[in-house]
Amino acid sequence: MEIRRCQTQVGDQAIAYNHYYSDSNEVCFMLSGAGYAYDHPYFYFSRMMLLKRGVNVIEIQYVSDDLFSLPDEQGDAEMSRRIEAVIDEVLRPRTYKTIHFIAKSLGTVPLVSLIRRGLFPDATIVLLTPLLKDPAIVEAIANSRQPGLLVIGDQDHQYSPEAFERCRSSNLVLEKIKGANHSLDLDFEVGPSLQVLGQMMQRTEEVLFPVSVKEN
Repeated sequence: MEIRRCQTQVGDQAIAYNHYYSDSNEVCFMLSGAGYAYDHPYFYFSRMMLLKRGVNVIEIQYVSDDLFSLPDEQGDAEMSRRIEAVIDEVLRPRTYKTIHFIAKSLGTVPLVSLIRRGLFPDATIVLLTPLLKDPAIVEAIANSRQPGLLVIGDQDHQYSPEAFERCRSSNLVLEKIKGANHSLDLDFEVGPSLQVLGQMMQRTEEVLFPVSVKEN
């Protein structure tokens, strides 16, 4: 495995991304939150788990200050444009048999846009703390047939009990963490927060790499 520091041009913006490269035919695209970066626990340990299995990992550095000066609709479109440019560049020279996505918070917006448009229908997705206060995002998740996992805490400012229940009509495994905030931490409780982290990493691995049971 080698780390390739790459970038692609999107208009006048250079979008950087890290490619943890291997010869595997499996790839996972990671989409960070606005303030939750790739060195934060849920991305750090997800990457560790993926690299152990030899999966190519792509960390897209799509967030920049100018995004937040745009109206919501324009900002969402620009995020999608940046992310899809990187995805296209990564997929152009190689054929990957298996594609995964892991997104957190703001990063779930462009990922849900991909889902809504029917792109990568066979990809497995992990939605960490999606923006469930946004009805369009909730409906897109609820109507999707995408396999994957959705994780959110009931103390997250983006959590909505009604929206969470609506998402049950999807094919996603839903995990509601009692007492967890938007970082999926349990207040300032270190031990319980680490326990939840471990449980969710195990859950993520089970969803991304399901073990098929052979019939006798």
